[in-house]
Amino acid sequence: MRYMDQERENYAEPQPPPSRLAILSIAGAVLRAQALRRWMKRLAVLVFLAGIALVVFCWRHNVWSQDAWTVYQAMDHERHPDWREYHYGRVRAGDRVEDVLTHTTPVEVEQKGRWTYLKYRGMGAAAYDGRMVWAGAMSCCWERIFFDEMTDAQCREFCGRSRAGMDAERRDDRRKGFIIVE
Repeated sequence: MRYMDQERENYAEPQPPPSRLAILSIAGAVLRAQALRRWMKRLAVLVFLAGIALVVFCWRHNVWSQDAWTVYQAMDHERHPDWREYHYGRVRAGDRVEDVLTHTTPVEVEQKGRWTYLKYRGMGAAAYDGRMVWAGAMSCCWERIFFDEMTDAQCREFCGRSRAGMDAERRDDRRKGFIIVE
């Protein structure tokens, strides 16, 4: 009896061949998966190209944050055209004032002792002993600092407060929502 029970367990009834509908269903699923993979690859390429375009755009305009872009647009609209010389780094800290004056046309140049002030429409720059140490632009809700290489003593003389005091004031302005781009 055991032998017959064991033989019945080993015996499987023949399965009918898969229907044509089942084969088509499986083939359709495979084709959908292939199409999905193809579209995912295309989407990945588009995202990659958009990322490259964004990096090129940021590099071209020298802006690396949304705040910097906001300030860039405001300066482009309302500032003296020479802001670009400072923004793109053609005028830098340590440059000689005479060289800066050949590249830019300030509205007013003021000499006070060891300081030289270059005043533009909506922005300014300062040089100490003939070398550029500070340049920036300001509006009611943003400030763009192109460079600030003043020592503590120069800060006290130029602004009337210490370097640490100026930095603390900028941090406080940022907390209040003032846009500061350095």
